[in-house]
Amino acid sequence: MKKPAFISLIIIGMISLLFLMSNSYLEIQKSGSSITINQISLLKMSLWGFLFGVLIEWKALYNLINGHIKVNFKLLIPAIILTVIIFIPRIYWVQWYGLGRPFYIEMLWKPEIQMLLTVFSGMLLIRSLGEKE
Repeated sequence: MKKPAFISLIIIGMISLLFLMSNSYLEIQKSGSSITINQISLLKMSLWGFLFGVLIEWKALYNLINGHIKVNFKLLIPAIILTVIIFIPRIYWVQWYGLGRPFYIEMLWKPEIQMLLTVFSGMLLIRSLGEKE
């Protein structure tokens, strides 16, 4: 695939993911007023953020698609650990640890910080697999 077409697909993908994030956020806000939050909406929000992070690293993704794979285990192990932690819905962190805990636990249930970490985990994972030019 040629780079200009690939970059166009990346831009379309990013815009689409932002649209999907917006819809998922509205679902979370609607269910947030009730007692139970829809866990599927939380997982979708994490997935969209993760994929957005993958698309941010478009050069590494382009090389990965073209077969230029270079595994960096120093990045891969933390990326996998962070990805697993991030995909645990935030309501479980509050249930397990409650409110007012240390920062490293508290950051996992705040939606803004969790979304930043989700995007970062996508970027970290794609960087660990694909080489940049």
